[in-house]
Amino acid sequence: MADLTALDLFSCIGCHAIGFERAGIRPIAFCEINPRRQREIERLFPGTPIYDDVRALPPTKADVVFGGPPCQRTSVAAAIHGRRTGDSLWPYMLCAGLDAGAEWIVVEQPPGNKAWETKVSHHLSRAGYHVARLVFGAEDVGAPYPRRRVYIVACASLSRLEIAWQSLPRAIDETKRAADARGDWDPDQLASISVDARSAGEHVPEFSRERIERIEALGDSNPPGMAEVIARCIVSSYQDGPRP
Repeated sequence: MADLTALDLFSCIGCHAIGFERAGIRPIAFCEINPRRQREIERLFPGTPIYDDVRALPPTKADVVFGGPPCQRTSVAAAIHGRRTGDSLWPYMLCAGLDAGAEWIVVEQPPGNKAWETKVSHHLSRAGYHVARLVFGAEDVGAPYPRRRVYIVACASLSRLEIAWQSLPRAIDETKRAADARGDWDPDQLASISVDARSAGEHVPEFSRERIERIEALGDSNPPGMAEVIARCIVSSYQDGPRP
């Protein structure tokens, strides 16, 4: 199988890229606007280019373009807290995928806005991609919390997309077993992580801005295992699919 590469957009602290790399897809560039989060990506993936504005991203060739556009338009939580502005960076992500010549474009979002998902799927179809919708949660790969997410998975090859879609249950099982083997959700290991719940909400004077941003970054991140599932599905389409 050829070496697959990924352009990682809206990268946060690199959790998606960790999952992709575990499944055999190599990140070749990131796009993340927050300087603190950029530093964490640099620590995890030294030397890999990091861009700070998806609206001015230079053309970057990649097999897969992956990202979750900021969800002010789609998030149920944003709507509850009065922060659903209607803004979306999705059009810029689509442009990045087309400029990359990507065979795959994967859009990650929380559930709760079928109309927006339909629009994204329509845009991808008009651009020549076949589209599938995959839904699962962090709990499916062993996490002690649900964190359900929607993945709109688009591929230029219908046969590869069908194989990827069919391989989802196997990919979830393989990822969960790998996480168990690594001890990702070991209760003792999780208990050792010092997190004060108060600092994840309103700004509390006794907590530093840096600590608040760290916790916010964790809140914005899916565990790597979720992207690993998607990457395993993609990789399986080359292992089990048509040869070039």
